Amino acid sequence: MRATQFSTLMSWLPDRQQCQQWGGPQFRFPFNRASFLEDCRWPELPSYVLQNREGKLLAFGQYYRHLGRCHLGRLIVSPNHRGTGLGSTLVTRLAQTGIKALEVTECSLFVLRTNLAARRLYEKLGFVVTAYPEQREWLDACDFMVAPAEGFKENKS
Repeated sequence: MRATQFSTLMSWLPDRQQCQQWGGPQFRFPFNRASFLEDCRWPELPSYVLQNREGKLLAFGQYYRHLGRCHLGRLIVSPNHRGTGLGSTLVTRLAQTGIKALEVTECSLFVLRTNLAARRLYEKLGFVVTAYPEQREWLDACDFMVAPAEGFKENKS
């Protein structure tokens, strides 16, 4: 991701609810460029983007190792491109990249229980709700989902 694309990404998060749905309960809002970059841990975490031929940002996500899995986080598709299949493409490619880089056999993510569209997408991609092994005060609002790496083989259509 180019640093210049962050202003576009920031514009996709116009209020506290959408910001924390995307970035988690500790993500600061309102944010400025510096706090945004710090809270999304860029460039510390591997970040992945989908963009069009002109370089316009269409989707963004990150991955990191968590509990021995490739954990996907901060997944977002441009508001103007939601419902077009980009979410599936983003999650699949990000999972493929992370699984290979981290040499793991599973992917995980958190999803807010109220985010039904995201939940349907993740279930379609093979994620299932799994008990989270730790206590977190914000866990009552979201579910931990896990999917096997086999579901993200690179030849999968």
